[in-house]
Amino acid sequence: MVMVPLALRQFAICVKSRKEAIMIYSWLSIIGLCITFRGFPPPILFLKLFFAMTGTALGMYFWNDVCDFKQDMASRESEFAASSRPFGKGLVSRRRMEIFSALMVALGLISSFLINLEVLLIQFAFLVLFFIYSAEPIRLKKIFLMKQVTVTIGGAIACLSAGLAAGNITVHLLYLTGLYVLLTLGINPLGDIKDIDSDRAGGVKTIPIVWGPMFTIRLALATFTAAAVSTWIGFYSLGFNIALPLLGTTVLAALAYVMYPLMGHLDDNEYMVKVIYTRGLPLFFVLHLAVLVGSLSF
Repeated sequence: MVMVPLALRQFAICVKSRKEAIMIYSWLSIIGLCITFRGFPPPILFLKLFFAMTGTALGMYFWNDVCDFKQDMASRESEFAASSRPFGKGLVSRRRMEIFSALMVALGLISSFLINLEVLLIQFAFLVLFFIYSAEPIRLKKIFLMKQVTVTIGGAIACLSAGLAAGNITVHLLYLTGLYVLLTLGINPLGDIKDIDSDRAGGVKTIPIVWGPMFTIRLALATFTAAAVSTWIGFYSLGFNIALPLLGTTVLAALAYVMYPLMGHLDDNEYMVKVIYTRGLPLFFVLHLAVLVGSLSF
């Protein structure tokens, strides 16, 4: 039986614990690249951009785990808290987490350099943004609304990286970027509901802490409505085909249907995680596919 080296096993569980970095930023960049090429991009460029975005995103998420260690330990009582990640559980040392972070950042920057200078510069901007988001003395995440703003800018960078890699930032790519910004500002705070205890202990002011979980859910529902309207604007004004409003409105209605019951389970973290990540997140990805299909010429 072949034994997997400890370092590789530790790296694998760290990636698994932070898979949202790949599921959000890498996914956005790849979908953006497909939209820019109106179909399938060159395979080599596809791989370069995937590794560029994955490297920088995972590198910064690993770094965030290091910076947030003391804050995360304040919420050990919850199996859904950040302390349940490998570093918080003592499965990976601080030094190894820092090495993993540095290696992923190196992967991201080297892959970006192999694409072009523009992608390298925008990925470097991504790194700077998320570094000051996590690290003292600035630590943007402690400033009210900056957590949402940072994640929003990060997603926009992922989208625009696709256009810079292709050498063409299209109106359809800009629509994807705008839709992501709208949805992130409205629904990203849902994920902060389960982290209220650790965020409050760390002095982080999120929307659920300042305005309450009920307002957070209502904000998300209002965002789904605005996004649905935007799909019809995209069809009538931006050159998308009819698939965008039909598929987009259906997916957004499904998201509203899935999220509405959260209002009756504000104190149930297990239910909250199940709904947001198991039911809601797949629909979020399908919505991006709707934009891709809507951008195609039939």
